[in-house]
Amino acid sequence: MCAWPGRRPVAELHFRIGEGVTREARIRLGCSITIVDDEGRVLLQKRRDGDWWGLPGGGVDPGETFTAAAIRETREETGLEVEIVRLLGAFTEPDICVCYPDGSRVQIASLNFLARIVGGRLIESNGETAELRWFGADNLPANLMPTHRRRLAHFFAAPERLHVD
Repeated sequence: MCAWPGRRPVAELHFRIGEGVTREARIRLGCSITIVDDEGRVLLQKRRDGDWWGLPGGGVDPGETFTAAAIRETREETGLEVEIVRLLGAFTEPDICVCYPDGSRVQIASLNFLARIVGGRLIESNGETAELRWFGADNLPANLMPTHRRRLAHFFAAPERLHVD
């Protein structure tokens, strides 16, 4: 199990906010996708590998672009085919460390994209996805991944403004 020095782990996949990423942590490139319906709600995925809700997305594979990863991850996790509309932000989040069951610690450096649906159909569930649901800014789930809560806070506050940290 992974834990910060002197701390007890709280879950197999958990977040430690405000303690900073240590030198033994790796940086993983990732992407997240914000899909908005006609009512202004965003599509969130409840993951099977923890009790977290989050935006569809994941890691960028070697030889893959950020946009290709975003489109692939959306298809795999939601069943939807999307087209990237624009970049919403770049998030390095050095104060958040993701700890995995194998003990590895990772800082995520990620691009968040706005996308629109061009095909496919929402899946009910699969190996990665326990549930998909639309949420408005005023009813986001309490167990939303901290990194994605920040992304959505920036999006709902100023949807036309590019965020870079």
